[in-house]
Amino acid sequence: MESGNVNTASVFFRDIKSGNQININPKEKFYPASLHKIPVMIAYFKLARTDPKILDKKIMVSFEEDTNSVQGIKPKDYAKNGRTYSVQELIEKMIKHSDNNAAYALTYNIDQNLLDQTFKDLKIPYPTSEVADYISASDFSYFFRVLYNATYLKRDLSERALNILSEVDYKEGLVAGVPKDVPVAHKYGLGGNIDRSNSVYNELHDCGIVYHPREPYFLCVMTKSISDTPIIESTIKSISSEVYKEVERAANVSP
Repeated sequence: MESGNVNTASVFFRDIKSGNQININPKEKFYPASLHKIPVMIAYFKLARTDPKILDKKIMVSFEEDTNSVQGIKPKDYAKNGRTYSVQELIEKMIKHSDNNAAYALTYNIDQNLLDQTFKDLKIPYPTSEVADYISASDFSYFFRVLYNATYLKRDLSERALNILSEVDYKEGLVAGVPKDVPVAHKYGLGGNIDRSNSVYNELHDCGIVYHPREPYFLCVMTKSISDTPIIESTIKSISSEVYKEVERAANVSP
């Protein structure tokens, strides 16, 4: 913030083993953007407990306009109009590549009551246009906690969700700040917004579990900035790097 790379930011860290946490700028709210694709995945995996065939269900992708056209970071792979995909394939495109087409197809082909209930169960506000910024970094960590601890889905489905999140192809934020051999199950979100002074700014977030070999931890960095995306990415990378170094230092001095 002092350098001007971001206007404001929140950082939430939680040691997964001990539960110790650090919450910087905890009251700041953000627009989650593509981060909300995670509960869509969770809703389908929850449905798979009673309907195991749901993940093999075929869905025809049909839209008037390519919903990925508005994305600041274009997906490397995405669902094509007029083609049919399994729910599992759409989930992977939605999470790994942040494909909006897949996300819309999945959202419109699930019982909305089930989707609403998933958000309520996880104590996360449902996406709304009424309030621009409505989720905090610590709030969002709950998604990953329930997956890591398998408290909402069965263990096999929780692990499947985390495996998909570990294959996200976006590498410019949290992943860039840790050694290449350290897995990171994460999701990023990028969107534009207008503040109270009618100034346009970007919101870029990256949140997930860093599987440090001895001390796995959750880290979420949420930002608002008028800077270009690469500059914001470098800030998230820097924070991720500093956190990893401190966790590594602490792990080396622990008995």
